[in-house]
Amino acid sequence: MTKPNLLWLLLLWCIALPAQATLQASVDRTRLVEGETLELTLETANGSRFSRPDLTPLEEHFQVQGTRQLSLVTQFDGRSQPVTRWIITLLPKRTGYVVIPPLGLDGADSAPITLQVLSATQAAQDTVAQMSPIFIDSEVDTESPYVQAQVLLTLRVYHSVSLYDDSTLSGLTIPDARVVSLGKPRHYERLINGVRHGVIEVRYAVFPQQSGSLEIPSQLFSATILQPRDPTERFSARTGRLVQVRSPSILLEVQPVPADYPAGAPWIPTPELRLSQRWQPDPGIDLVAGEPLTRTLVIEADGLNAAQLPTLQGTLALPRNLREYADQPRLEDQIGDAGVSGTREESTALVAQSEGSYALPQVNVHWWNTLTDQLEIAQLDPVTLSVNSDGGFVSSTAGVAAAPVDAIELPLLWPWQLASALLTLALGFALQQLHRARIALREQRLHLPEEEEQLGEADNGNPLGDLQLACRANHPAEARKALEAWARQQDPEGLIGLTQRHLELAEALEELNACLFGQSDLPWRGKPLWRAVRMVVQNRKRAEEPDPDALEELYPTT
Repeated sequence: MTKPNLLWLLLLWCIALPAQATLQASVDRTRLVEGETLELTLETANGSRFSRPDLTPLEEHFQVQGTRQLSLVTQFDGRSQPVTRWIITLLPKRTGYVVIPPLGLDGADSAPITLQVLSATQAAQDTVAQMSPIFIDSEVDTESPYVQAQVLLTLRVYHSVSLYDDSTLSGLTIPDARVVSLGKPRHYERLINGVRHGVIEVRYAVFPQQSGSLEIPSQLFSATILQPRDPTERFSARTGRLVQVRSPSILLEVQPVPADYPAGAPWIPTPELRLSQRWQPDPGIDLVAGEPLTRTLVIEADGLNAAQLPTLQGTLALPRNLREYADQPRLEDQIGDAGVSGTREESTALVAQSEGSYALPQVNVHWWNTLTDQLEIAQLDPVTLSVNSDGGFVSSTAGVAAAPVDAIELPLLWPWQLASALLTLALGFALQQLHRARIALREQRLHLPEEEEQLGEADNGNPLGDLQLACRANHPAEARKALEAWARQQDPEGLIGLTQRHLELAEALEELNACLFGQSDLPWRGKPLWRAVRMVVQNRKRAEEPDPDALEELYPTT
């Protein structure tokens, strides 16, 4: 093989290498007790709903109790790409160290994962095995802040098991400190030692009001974890167990105002301060005595509330014959990744009583840079105003005689105005009637009596009956379990196949998933899901019924 051909082959191999399929494997935990199950998650971006991973290598050391497939869309480098995920429930057949072997899918292999399965005796003696699958961590951006400066507190709750939507975190109250919540909790996932953890992140801004030692107390997180099903019962309900964990407390050493900070100047500890001004009209043009000139001073600071920013306008010494009329200051607080950011705007109307030149002094604001730990001064340069007298101003319209109103013949407009008013009233009445009709139709749909599915004694305990009971009681977890079991009876592809053919069932399933996985703050109602399931059942019954209008056979068989 010649050198040019070899180079071309190496180039093609390098280009095709990143495009090879990857199959990622993770588990919800790597330590478990004998008789407990675990969930193995396989994920790939190159699979399809018809692809199936080869689970044969698992049969040697595990019993496969269930498999479900999910089709998701994820964001990667700003682009959306489809992802296929398989969640496999495994029950180890023996104790000790057990390895999940590599599994193959379309030429790609997953990495092996080592598990430790403890016997009942070992679990009773092992304190690590008795740890809760939920832990909480807390951190601050600085442990030695200045007094009245912002401290960012971040709490992260990690859980490797499914949680009900009743999780709570105790409120944060600190004596001698002001606490501001920085938005709603964030939810995301993170892999820790090969185990996929859900993360609940909560952030606060803490402002110490006194120097010295300040303790941020521990926070109590309470949640109900979803217990595994009883493998001996096919349709056993999954129960919950209450778990409570506390975050570690944090001790801060709050520094006082530095000794070299100017006495009498407002204390402003911030990592960044911005000072600007606006004029209306431009002060560079010739002004007229008696006419107002509006000056707006804007001060912005990161890590401070707007109420902590000082007043600027009243502290400036103005020349004689220059009056100022201040408006109410506008205060605004914004919350972002850096915490709280405050803005203070002060507008003042300046009016010169006589002509002349007026010099406005320089604006100085002292502040302490918490990043460089030094004093800084924000400045606005002095401004000189040139004011002229208004004595020579003559109105250009003074010599124009006003024409008598009676001499102008105005067109007759009232018939057109009356017609327009009547048309407007008619249109408004029609829109009001249409709105009432829509409301009546919506209420009629909501209050239609639902036909209850008649379940006899022989049907008690089947997935459809369990689903009906779960929807009546508004229990999302039990409804999802019964829905999956019923879907497997109706379609070979299970719930995925049914939702692709029935749009209303797909929408109801989306609401159910949003409630189960913490994407919705509203309580789940089972009525829409049960209505969608009834429509699927009725459609299938209609498809099975013979057509009464069909022609009889020309030659019936005897």
